[in-house]
Parts: sequence; C-alpha cells; structure tokens
Amino acid sequence: MSFEIQVAPLLDFEKLSLIDAENGIRVEITTKGALLNSWQVQNKAAKIQLIDGNDFSNGWLAFESAGFKSAKMAPFACRLENGNYTHLGKTWRLDQYYLGKHAIHGIVYNALYSIESTQSDAQGAFVVLKHHYHGHDKGYPFPFSVQIKWHLHSNNLLTVETIITNHGEEVIPLMDGWHPYFTLGTSLNECCLSFQNKGKIEFNEALLPTGNIVEDKTFDHPKKLNTTELDHCFVLDPNHQECTLENEQMKLVVCAGLNYPYLQLYTPPHRKSIAIENLSGVPNCFNNKMGLLVLKPHENLVFKTSYQYFLKS
Repeated sequence: MSFEIQVAPLLDFEKLSLIDAENGIRVEITTKGALLNSWQVQNKAAKIQLIDGNDFSNGWLAFESAGFKSAKMAPFACRLENGNYTHLGKTWRLDQYYLGKHAIHGIVYNALYSIESTQSDAQGAFVVLKHHYHGHDKGYPFPFSVQIKWHLHSNNLLTVETIITNHGEEVIPLMDGWHPYFTLGTSLNECCLSFQNKGKIEFNEALLPTGNIVEDKTFDHPKKLNTTELDHCFVLDPNHQECTLENEQMKLVVCAGLNYPYLQLYTPPHRKSIAIENLSGVPNCFNNKMGLLVLKPHENLVFKTSYQYFLKS
C-alpha cells in the first residue's frame, strides 16, 4: 500500500488531494479555509462521497450562504450574541459575518493558508497548513496563528489537528471548532445516529444557550433520524466521545479528541447531510463562559478529532 499527494490550482487558492489509490480513497483539502471539501471512498463497485462540500466553480462568494460547509471556526464558533463581548475590561464588537443580529463562525473561515509541509509513504499522507491572523477585525485585534494538519491513514481513518498560538502580549479569549457536513449517499431520513452525552445545552428562540443543561437520552442507542430536525449542542460523555452516523451499507464514526468536549448537530432542510461539529465551547461562550478558553501570550492550544468509516458486510 502506498499513498500520494497531489496539488492543483483552484481559482485563487489550491486544492490538495490525499490519495489512497489502492483502496479508492481521495481526500481534498483547500488552502483557502484549510477545509475538508471532499472525501471520496469506494463502496464495492460504487464511489461514495462522505462530505457534502462546496461548489467553488463560481468562486468563494456562495460559501457563507451555502452553510459554511466544513469551515474552521475560530476564535469563536456558532453564534456570538450581537457580535459583542467583554474582555480586558473593554467591550468589543466584531466586524465579520452576521446572520441576522448575531456574528457567526469566527473570523478565519475564509483565510488563506500556506502549505508548510507534505508527506506520503506506505502508512499514509498528510499536509500541514498555516495561517497568521494579524488582528484585522477591530472586534478581535489579537494576533494569533492557526496550524492545521490533515492526515489520511490506513484503515479508512482521517485525522485533523489544530494548533492555535497567541502571538500577542495579552491573554486572548478562544473557542475552536469544525463545521463539516457528512453524507452516506442516501437520504438522512434513512440514517441512524448515536452518541453518549451528559446533557443537552438549552437554547432560547435565538439559538443562544440559556445556561441550563437538560437530560436528553434520545441518541444513546442508534436511532433512525426519519424527519428529526436538529440544531442542538450536547455535552459529550468524556468516556464515550464517538458520534456514529450509519445506514444499511456503512457507518461513519466522528471521535472528538483533545479539547473538544461539546458536540453541535445540525440537519439542513434538504435532508442530504448532517453537520457534526466538534466544539471546544458552546455557542456564545465569549459571553456565557461555558467552555471558554483563555490563551496566554505566546502559549498554544492543541485540538484534535478523527473521522473513520466502515463498510458493512
């Protein structure tokens, strides 16, 4: 078995392909956003796409309106109430993207990353990407860098590691997360979902946490989604951090790793995919402090998660 890496231009950025040719696996990462835009696998005679990705044929302009597919969310994720928060005794207001009244999904989801290194051998292939944020948003004027390593392993395993480093002289508030949409090639209604949790974060009508955590055992065991609609955040059981999506042919296991204790789930109206989002904190954590991290000057934090699929006999 041998792996390979291909790099090709894509508009004003690049596409990197991590390839396991022997097993028919191809993972595509873009240098804009450092996002996972495609994960094609072989299922018997058919090719299956596991990622509901972005169509960049007409550029990046539709990325936000199409649902921030696969976005890296930092230094905050999901909603930040009215785009405001208080830090170092001062109230800040973010400039970047708003959905209605609230800022969403951070400020580096559309950042351009440099290719720091690539490597492929008989065991796998990986790429390391890096972006330096210099504080262009007046609501978050704190410089930091994001380094992301995407690694395709044998056994149908894909891992991603994020290292965020504070390059300023002040402590900074931080939250990190991913926003991938997964599909198993069938309607979401035909899929089962399961994960273990310690409670569901209660949201108000604006999808902002109220501060309460309520019991929810709906998905303790595989449950067919049918027409279930989800836009919820859960506290993962630290002893069981896997979230499994499966149908009759295959299953996908999303395993939260280091510093991702929360799981956000979202089902779009088209019912073709589901967003399974590993988060370090809950939505609006800059204000409610639920999972908020504070990074000291020149300190870094590491975040890891993994995705693995299995064919059923």
